[in-house]
Amino acid sequence: MNCGNSGFEHAKRREETLGDFVHDNLQFFLQFGAAAPPNAFMPPIDRTAIGAAAENKPVIGRWELGPDEALILEVEPPEGVHWSYSLGNPWWETIHCGRHQPRLNVHQAVVDSDGLVRVVLCGRDPGVANWLDTAGYNNGAMILRCVRTTTAPTPRARVVSFDDVASALPAETKRITPDERASVLERRRRAVHERFAW
Repeated sequence: MNCGNSGFEHAKRREETLGDFVHDNLQFFLQFGAAAPPNAFMPPIDRTAIGAAAENKPVIGRWELGPDEALILEVEPPEGVHWSYSLGNPWWETIHCGRHQPRLNVHQAVVDSDGLVRVVLCGRDPGVANWLDTAGYNNGAMILRCVRTTTAPTPRARVVSFDDVASALPAETKRITPDERASVLERRRRAVHERFAW
């Protein structure tokens, strides 16, 4: 009989834990718009209490831009195994990385000589290697994912006019031509196709 009660209690605890997980995540997403100021990041969050992986330290923010604006993110790269920037739309859906460039990871992003990574978010190609394409949306989520890193820095962010992007970045910033961008996007398209084709 005790085995039966033990099994019942175990199942009950699992259901309660699942309910707490769903509730806490819904609360986070419902409150995100008010909690995160536009064009800024919140401090790193620890979601292990509701089942998130302990090795993942997300630094989450929200972007909101006009058609002639750009957001420049500046950060000292996290120290550890992997990190990446990722953009989402207003509903937290990941922007399609086979048609756009909404992500950059530790292997793709260019680090400037001062040790900082500078990334430009905007809806038009600014001609710099570290571009994150907002894909026609005017707001959404942005995440610096820190996976198995010892640091989880909060990026600095500033809004500039699209026409001022070049002057707002260091002179050494890696530029990219339209043909080079087309090649990068084609490689992304092929990679997505190869990964998800059945």
